[in-house]
Amino acid sequence: MQQTLARSGAASVTSITADDGGKRWTIAGGSISKTIAWQAEGGLQLVALENRAAHHTWQPDLQAQPAAGGEFALTWNGVTWSARQATALQGVRASGDSNVVMLEFDLRLGETLDVTLCYRAYAQLDVLEQWLVVMPQRAGTLSRVAPVTVSIAAMPSPTLHWVRGLQGHGWHMPAAGPYPAFQVRHEALGAVTLESGLRSTWHEIAWFALDSSATGQAPDAAGGAGLFAGLIYSGRWSARAQADAGSTEDGAETSAETGVENRGVALDLCSEGYTTALRAWEVWMSPAAFVGVYRGDLDAAAHAQHAYMRAAVVPATAADFPWVQYNTWFAHLVDIDEALLRREADLAARLGAEVFVIDAGWWEPSRRTSDNFTTGLGSWQPSSEKFPSGLPAFGDYVRGLGMRFGIWVEPERVDLRPPASWRLDWLARHNDAIVSPPWPPDTVSGWLCFGHPDVQAWALDWISSLVASVGADWLKWDSNWWGVCTCAHHGHGAGDGEFAQVQGVHTVLSALRARFPNLMIENCAGGGTRTDFAMLANSHASWLHDASTPSRRVRFHLAGATYPFPPELCNTFIIDAEDEPLTDKRSTRAEIDAIARSRMLGAMGVSARLPEWTETAFAAVQDAIVQYKRLRPLLKSGYFHHLLPQPELPCPTLEPQGEWEAYAIIDPAQEQGALWAFRPTNGAPSSVVPLKGLAADRAYQFTDVDTGQSVTAGGAQWMQAGLPIDLSERTSALLLLQALDAGAAGEQA
Repeated sequence: MQQTLARSGAASVTSITADDGGKRWTIAGGSISKTIAWQAEGGLQLVALENRAAHHTWQPDLQAQPAAGGEFALTWNGVTWSARQATALQGVRASGDSNVVMLEFDLRLGETLDVTLCYRAYAQLDVLEQWLVVMPQRAGTLSRVAPVTVSIAAMPSPTLHWVRGLQGHGWHMPAAGPYPAFQVRHEALGAVTLESGLRSTWHEIAWFALDSSATGQAPDAAGGAGLFAGLIYSGRWSARAQADAGSTEDGAETSAETGVENRGVALDLCSEGYTTALRAWEVWMSPAAFVGVYRGDLDAAAHAQHAYMRAAVVPATAADFPWVQYNTWFAHLVDIDEALLRREADLAARLGAEVFVIDAGWWEPSRRTSDNFTTGLGSWQPSSEKFPSGLPAFGDYVRGLGMRFGIWVEPERVDLRPPASWRLDWLARHNDAIVSPPWPPDTVSGWLCFGHPDVQAWALDWISSLVASVGADWLKWDSNWWGVCTCAHHGHGAGDGEFAQVQGVHTVLSALRARFPNLMIENCAGGGTRTDFAMLANSHASWLHDASTPSRRVRFHLAGATYPFPPELCNTFIIDAEDEPLTDKRSTRAEIDAIARSRMLGAMGVSARLPEWTETAFAAVQDAIVQYKRLRPLLKSGYFHHLLPQPELPCPTLEPQGEWEAYAIIDPAQEQGALWAFRPTNGAPSSVVPLKGLAADRAYQFTDVDTGQSVTAGGAQWMQAGLPIDLSERTSALLLLQALDAGAAGEQA
């Protein structure tokens, strides 16, 4: 008999007693549902994961893979356990509210380890979250926790898609070969191991998609069934994905229709970098993971992912966010003062900036040369030399120009030389040596252990005082080193300093948001470096990469990052570059338009010496900002479409091999959108851009922003024939899309 245990709109938890005497539970929301069963001899195990939009169900191969369907994995006292090895089911709870339903299983692993497996489904989202709560009855050590594992008995030609991370930090790139940062990868699944590297987005991003296509395109016209998964954690992690021949009684399973061999798939996402000693009855909560489903190509996975991020992960923002920023760093480094920045602020306001952010170098006794912003870190007192009228007065000046005011901090690192309010015993130590970055060579800095409760209280206090005193609307949080503390007296154990460090950062950020609900926080490199999902739960935008030139590299970053991350979170700046000078009168308006439009695909900012710009450059960026503000709502409500494959950028030139780029953001509810196209050096003068995301039975009009010319055709015709575009080298097109009344017709250009 089936029984509904909890309901929230389209989300529900139901249970049913199976014919074999066991018990089954189903948790569902949006297009995803998962059915789990308890068997006395088989523990808790996955029965089915359903993609309801694609009318497709995946099941684990419980006979062929002993660990299949185990739902999670953890290592306790050196032994790996999964839900299928549970010896007792001690309780089941279901609950719901206006938006979500939850399902929790209390399990006993072995004789002394109690684990609660938690699921959460959302009424309108195609994603399930799951995490673990661990409480041992006897002391022991916990490590390598995978809060989600995925098991599929048969998938035709499984393909894994993922996005690479920063591949180091700053401006680093290989001397030769393809440019790797935010590179989108598609690989026929054999055995793949992904890992974060030193920090959470150092090598790869903890997100991947899985379907039955070799390129990420739908395997059939109706759109195939796919799934994606991610880990909400700022520490180190690893992911393993393996495909084996599908198993039946007669051996490998082959599709009778296609002749393609089905493959069994096993995947996990595992938090790494810690060994936690737990006392008896001590409670420990794992990072959360999520699994989502989609129907169609890889953009469809991104759309489901973005909807989940916006509704369930990222803090809400005002309708006019993301604000257009002016940032001082790439323009002046630390060589700033009040008079210079007032001139920049005057022009930034004219340009259309909405927030003026002072980056590093505003404190005492920060130097005025080079990019050495380490001197004075930890004192956090505004420099009276650089700001003789006081930093609050400068903030008032900015607000008087109609802009908001922002400021940069790096709370996790301190200069060890000047006197400050922090204490020496707060410094992170690794095997009794102070974690001290070797960079820059003319300063000596240390890393604070944010696992220490006193450090958290200190950071919250001084940042709150700073925000209040200067009236900050924007806080840029940076972190330019990484170390693992092994001090057992800092509020964590000798083996889990990294876990405590990132949790401590989130504690401070969460408290800041509670104290200042209107404060926008930009994650520059805090916690786990750039844009991991845990940092985005406590921030409103994320700086993608220090390497923000040339424009083709910025677009490359955005092309990859906008799969796991909604575009409005991806922050980039317009910056002067040697091959893209905004100070050179030889730079044409069309070339500058392309430079500015390359930053319109995410959160838009400027970091340049505005008094040195040509009139043409200033007018072009000014116009781009006006257009950006009109299109900004699309970033937050529309579907991001990657219309052409991400081009390969060979190092070190980063010159694409004549490959055009095209992106569209379309809001079906508002029946409007925008399309950006870019022609590179050596690219063909014409390209037919493929279109998608349109209603086949509607008419649509494209209007070229530069020429004012419009073309109209039906959605089916556009998607079948594409949109022809002519461009000169290193220029762009921006076209506005509008759905017309049913029955409207026109001739395609």
